[in-house]
Amino acid sequence: MKFICAQQNLVQGILIAEKVIGRNMTLPVLQNILVTCDGKKGNIKLAATDLEIGVEVTIPAKIEEEGSVAIPSRFFAGFLKNLPEEKVEVSEKSYTVSLRCANYKSNIKGESGNDFPLIPQASGKEDLAMQSGDLCDGISSVLYSCSLLDIKPEISGAYVEVKKDGIWFVGTDSFRLAEKQIPYSLKQSNVKKTIIPHKTCDLILKVFEGVHCPLTLEVDHNQLIIKNIPEDSLMLEIRLVSRIIDGEYPQYEQIIPTSFLTEVEVSREECMRHIKNASLFSNKINEVTLRIDPQKQRMEVSSGDAASGDYESFISCAIHGKERKLVFNFQYLLDGIQRMKTARMRVRCNEEISPVLFAPVGSDDFRYVVMPIKT
Repeated sequence: MKFICAQQNLVQGILIAEKVIGRNMTLPVLQNILVTCDGKKGNIKLAATDLEIGVEVTIPAKIEEEGSVAIPSRFFAGFLKNLPEEKVEVSEKSYTVSLRCANYKSNIKGESGNDFPLIPQASGKEDLAMQSGDLCDGISSVLYSCSLLDIKPEISGAYVEVKKDGIWFVGTDSFRLAEKQIPYSLKQSNVKKTIIPHKTCDLILKVFEGVHCPLTLEVDHNQLIIKNIPEDSLMLEIRLVSRIIDGEYPQYEQIIPTSFLTEVEVSREECMRHIKNASLFSNKINEVTLRIDPQKQRMEVSSGDAASGDYESFISCAIHGKERKLVFNFQYLLDGIQRMKTARMRVRCNEEISPVLFAPVGSDDFRYVVMPIKT
């Protein structure tokens, strides 16, 4: 195997591939990146997997000799990151990989590519096409609400449902729920409902957030396959393959309240500032209290801890309905409020132990439901 490639492209591909590499002492081959040369297509392919998620990055290169070899990620990535932005010559003989760039040279002991696990290929079914920014926006808007425990696997990932007029992203851990709608005009797709694991969502954000390009999504045999469509010669081809969570997502719409006894409209930024200040004096379970006062048309924010002191402030706002005292985990409040993109938001509630709905004013694309803490 022998090829010549731009250092920038090779490092960019390795940085993506190594994101899926974890510690696996039973299968040391998974610590490697598989490098495959394709002379007909004039490119190399970098592949990495942890057996749950796999990623392939295709990079243009001058191929002088075809072949494949598995190279330890630690040495391969570490050496290449510190090279100048010049051409890199990579060759392999008897599983020893030689790398040359300018005045730098290294020999790395590799392994046979035949022992590297296969990463499933696409089936060619109809795909769902969307922009990378929309996918990342949908995932980041709900991922923080997904359960981090495997007790209920079906809520340990982001739920995605494709409808005729949009794509819905949902996350819940039973204490809170976030729902984000991405407008979309659907023609045909084999992607209908799927649950993407938390780890895969993290990887999607790390790889595609801030990268503006079209993507195709395909679900086949309990696997999700995401591919980008490079819009210029400088963009690398990326293919991400992940298992999806097998199970029925809860009927989450049933827990979102539709009628309310109290409604508050308030500045989103100002509300966040008050909650952040209150969080400094919160107790060990992160409690902050919101007192809704319709008579004074304000919402009081307070917290206290015997060891650190106490805090109290108020926000002028428009209130309709009954007086309420609500106790929340302040981090839950901040997680959802900061995802809203409008200047003002609504807080709608009923009894003091009933779910509370937070939503942006002037937009119907996001809803956030939080259960108050029982006191």
